[in-house]
Amino acid sequence: MLYQYNVKIPELGDSEKKLLRSLENKFLMKYSARLSHLNRRDREVLAKEFLVNELSKMGIVISSEDINKYLQYTSGYGLIDPLVNDDEVEEIFINGWRSPVMIYHRKFGKCKTNLIFENENELDRLIDKIVIFCGFARKKPILDSVLPDGPRINLTLPPVSYDRSVITIRKYLRNPPSIAELIINGTMSPDIGALIWICVDGFGLAPRNILIAGGTSSGKTTLLNAILPFCREHERIVSIEDTLELDLSYCEDWVRTNTTEYADMEKLIENSLRLRPDRIIVGEVRGREAYNLINAMNLGHTGMGTIHSDSSRDAILKLTSPPMNVDPKMLAVLDMIIVMTRFHEGKACRRLVTHIDEVGNVIGGQVQLGSVYKYNAKTKKTEFSRFPAVTINKIADIVGITPKDVIAEIKRREILLEYMTAKGIVKESEFVKFIRKYYENPASVFKRAIDEMKTIEKKEHEKPMEAK
Repeated sequence: MLYQYNVKIPELGDSEKKLLRSLENKFLMKYSARLSHLNRRDREVLAKEFLVNELSKMGIVISSEDINKYLQYTSGYGLIDPLVNDDEVEEIFINGWRSPVMIYHRKFGKCKTNLIFENENELDRLIDKIVIFCGFARKKPILDSVLPDGPRINLTLPPVSYDRSVITIRKYLRNPPSIAELIINGTMSPDIGALIWICVDGFGLAPRNILIAGGTSSGKTTLLNAILPFCREHERIVSIEDTLELDLSYCEDWVRTNTTEYADMEKLIENSLRLRPDRIIVGEVRGREAYNLINAMNLGHTGMGTIHSDSSRDAILKLTSPPMNVDPKMLAVLDMIIVMTRFHEGKACRRLVTHIDEVGNVIGGQVQLGSVYKYNAKTKKTEFSRFPAVTINKIADIVGITPKDVIAEIKRREILLEYMTAKGIVKESEFVKFIRKYYENPASVFKRAIDEMKTIEKKEHEKPMEAK
């Protein structure tokens, strides 16, 4: 049985509903050309000024609480506005006006809500508003776009959806979690985080090329966002996306690009090579742009991105098949594939790094893969297999150290990640600051972490003694 997720619904009388419909229509008609360019905050500022003026003309005085309620229906998303604003809600599903609105909740999984559109006209008004917010002139049977606030929206309307209008809204976290937070919530262990750290950073001289694979909503982009703070401060990073999900606002030399009618993913990757990037990040590799990305890696640019695939082997197969058509020999430049998986546990779900595979040489036209970490279904844990020898050797050769030195550094960074989780250094700003301090003075920062960890362990050890 699905979990019932109840939302507080503002109480509105018939006359108030009629007034709100009128105000909403006037607002949309007056500002329709501007709304697709405004984020929620700017839209609310515009709507508040509009409401105050309109209500003043009518001689209506309302409280600040009522103004906020009116804003929800005028510049927001009406009935479903609380769901759009709730960061714990991942997806919103509206299957016509007769059915309860469904959601996918980060904690409770798939849920049924107490929200139901009263009639078809009410749902049609929401659809018309979404079309305006997305900047389209008219409705189409299928519309796939991005709302100004960031969520991805899909409208599937009759006759395509037969007898009902279907709305699917996929939301993204306003504050994406850091690696430290992913360790705390069990997405990965500190040793996995340390290995990824060394591969992303490469001691500032030998960063590796990484792809993150996984199914729909498995946490691929969340992980990509979480590992990007490991990049060095001096890097010029170019990100390329269909939907703007990556956030590198802490990076001073970040060029953010997204697809438009003027340039697709393939063109943007080609153009990125002229921007003198140190690192090229592709939000999701889907088609022919894969060749451009792998080619950029072969030209010496560090590349990272996500790909929709359930395993490393499937990712390789996808890369070498139409429409991507990457020559298997070119894939030797790819160093590592990380696989994210979403598990359903009762009503809830969890996301986990289940496999890390090293990409080796191409033998007989077959790309070789070496298992570094592998999920054990019996223990329900991702277990260590072996260190990625080829990758570690490459890093060691470029940096001028031994493979043992690289492994020792991975161990040190594992301790640092444990320290950050213990000390609560998890929010993006604090996390980035700590990483950069470590890059500047590794010996000093590591010593301090070790000393503080000893103090923490001593206090933990003394607790039972105090209880006695």
